[in-house]
Amino acid sequence: MKKLDSHSNIHTERDTPKTIMLIDARERRRRLLAQALEGSGYQLVFVSETAEHLSVLAQRYIPDVIVIGVSGPDSTTLANLTALNETRPAPVVVCAEEDTPQVIQKTIITGVCAYIVDDIQQQRMNSIITVAYLRFIEQQKVKEQLLKSQDALANRIVLEKAKGLLMAQRDISEQQAFAMIRKMSMDKGQPISKVATDIIDLLTLIAAD
Repeated sequence: MKKLDSHSNIHTERDTPKTIMLIDARERRRRLLAQALEGSGYQLVFVSETAEHLSVLAQRYIPDVIVIGVSGPDSTTLANLTALNETRPAPVVVCAEEDTPQVIQKTIITGVCAYIVDDIQQQRMNSIITVAYLRFIEQQKVKEQLLKSQDALANRIVLEKAKGLLMAQRDISEQQAFAMIRKMSMDKGQPISKVATDIIDLLTLIAAD
């Protein structure tokens, strides 16, 4: 395991990737990958023989892209890729020898952006790395939008429930209930969703008594 450089813990999105973490247990293939990557202008911030603790290493060195060379991803590698995708997502390119559909499917499910079979050519390295990097960025944007939509829906449900409880408890209209919630939000300096949640908790408690 060889440390080549250090990075800050703050990831800055670039237009094009610059830094690479390289992992490969096979020395000859690792050397070929390193030569192809450095020959294409990339900086190797960390090189390792194993994918163990991959998410921790990714957090420490903050590479733009992670390149993993394997004969065929084993269960340990797949588990480390899954952990990476769940805790510290990063663009991953797998350079492998095995190309069965089952293996490729299992690998892609872990969040890998590119699966390359027997193709360590310097002239293609830039396009492979850049496509994987840009694909990852777009995937993250889709995930963020989905999370925002889910949060908005959850907040809407909470607000509707709070309005309904207020309408029933005070015999007021929906517009009046919303006006009360909005005023409380402004007075307390809290988000409407937080105020609505507090109202639900309070009125539910009163109803239970």
